[in-house]
Amino acid sequence: LQTITFENLTNTTTGSLTFTSNRWTVGTTGPQTLPDGSTRVIKIEDISRDSQCFIITSGGTVDTDSKKITSETTWIDSAGRSHTQTLASLRTRWENPQGSCFAPTQVSQVSFNVSGAQFSGGKQLRQVYFTNNGSTNVTIDTVSFTWTNSAELSQLFMDTSKVWSETGPGTPTDEVDSGETIDIQNFVLAAGATAELNKGQFDDPMSGTTLTMTVTFTDGSTWTSPPFNPT
Repeated sequence: LQTITFENLTNTTTGSLTFTSNRWTVGTTGPQTLPDGSTRVIKIEDISRDSQCFIITSGGTVDTDSKKITSETTWIDSAGRSHTQTLASLRTRWENPQGSCFAPTQVSQVSFNVSGAQFSGGKQLRQVYFTNNGSTNVTIDTVSFTWTNSAELSQLFMDTSKVWSETGPGTPTDEVDSGETIDIQNFVLAAGATAELNKGQFDDPMSGTTLTMTVTFTDGSTWTSPPFNPT
């Protein structure tokens, strides 16, 4: 069953299996009689998964990217005894998923660069870059920073877009301390694009301060930087 592609599978309980033109093909009628006199039935069924994408036998949601193939072969031996052998295989459309269980996480498409980070004017964090290396857009949902002094953060810009400030957009509507999560105005990073966090405004000088940054995307995937020291 290893050469059967997902796109060739149609649900059936009495299918057949044939090998022609160097490939296996699943038919929708059966059972079929094999050359040795045994009979075989192919069954193709939907797979259901729970909210964490685990396969479950009842409830859940049908996964548009998974099918179960069961082959049941029956024969009678020379002593007149009946035998049945059942083999099962799972097929997934992992290369071109239509659902969410096999889709890449948003964070897996993005590379981050803090190596050139700077505190412009001593108080504005700039030159932190995000690059979407994937073929689909990703959306940043929340951001948080830790830092090693008592300064507070009052606004964030991504490229030219203000995505959060103490007076809006986003929350909280107040300056934030180290470690607080900022629910920004969702920022869409297009496929193939690079964006700069070009203005993280602090209220006190930040020279010599060590930062970490955590970015969470709308699918829940998260990236946290190593500690870095903007110049």
